[in-house]
Amino acid sequence: MTVALVFLLGAFVYWAFFVTEGAYLGARVVAWTYDLTAAKYDRIKQFHPQDDEWLLSMPLLRALNPVRAPLILDVATGTGRMPRAILSQPAFRGYVVGLDLSRKMLQQAQAKLSAYAGRYALIWGDAQQLAFEDETFDAVCCLEALEFMPKPRDVLKEMGRVLRPGGIFLTTNRVNWESRLMPGKAFRDPEMLTMLEDIGLGHAQIRPWQVYYDLVWARKEGMRSLLGRGTAELASILRCPTCQHAPLRQEGDHLRCPLCGSVLASEQGIIDATF
Repeated sequence: MTVALVFLLGAFVYWAFFVTEGAYLGARVVAWTYDLTAAKYDRIKQFHPQDDEWLLSMPLLRALNPVRAPLILDVATGTGRMPRAILSQPAFRGYVVGLDLSRKMLQQAQAKLSAYAGRYALIWGDAQQLAFEDETFDAVCCLEALEFMPKPRDVLKEMGRVLRPGGIFLTTNRVNWESRLMPGKAFRDPEMLTMLEDIGLGHAQIRPWQVYYDLVWARKEGMRSLLGRGTAELASILRCPTCQHAPLRQEGDHLRCPLCGSVLASEQGIIDATF
C-alpha cells in the first residue's frame, strides 16, 4: 500500500508541476514555476529566432498590413520571444507590449530586448484581468501559454476585449496526447471556434504548427483603423488595476491613478500592474 501511495503521489506531482506547470493550482503557482526556470528557459526550449520570424512575426505583420503603426500585445510574453521576433522586422514601425505574471521571465525579456529601447514596454500583470482599456490593441497574441492559465476562457475574453475592431488575434491550442491530460485547458477545434465567435472574433483559422500546438488566427469583427495605436502613450492605454480608472498620469518612471492614488511602479523597466 505504501509503495502504491508513493507512486500515486509521485504521479500527481509530475502531472501537477511538470505536465500542467501548476495550471490547476492557481496563477501564482504557475508564475512561481516559471520564476524557477527563467534563467535557463530559453536553453531548455531551444527556440530558433528565425523560425519565430518566418512562422509568427512575419505572418502577423502581413495580416496587419497596411496599419501604419500597430500596437501589439503579447500575453504571457515570457522571455520576450514574440516581441523580439516582431521588433527585428525592419519594416515594423509600431510598439509592442509584453505582459507576464512571472517577474523573472520579464527580467530575461528586458535583457533580450534592450537593443529596441523605446519601442516596447513590459508589464508585470495577470492575463485574466488585463489592465488595459477596451479596444486598445491592433493585434493580441498568446503563444504556448493558454493551457497553463487557471481560467483560459477568461483570458480569451480579456484578449478579445482589448482588441480593436478589425484587429488580429493569434493564439495556440494544445494538441497531441498531452492535451488529454489537461481537461478544460485544451479545446477541440469546434469548441475553440465557438468560443472565438462568442467574443466577437470571426474569420478564424486553425493551422498545424508544432507537434504539441496548433496556431489559431482570427480577426475581430468591425472596421479596422489604418492609423494604428503604436504611437499612443502608455499612460493613456493602461487602467488602474485597483479601481479600473483610466487614463493614468505619468510621474517620472512611475504611473499614478488620479482617482484612487495607486502607483504603478517601474523597476528595471518593468511596470508593476499586479494590484
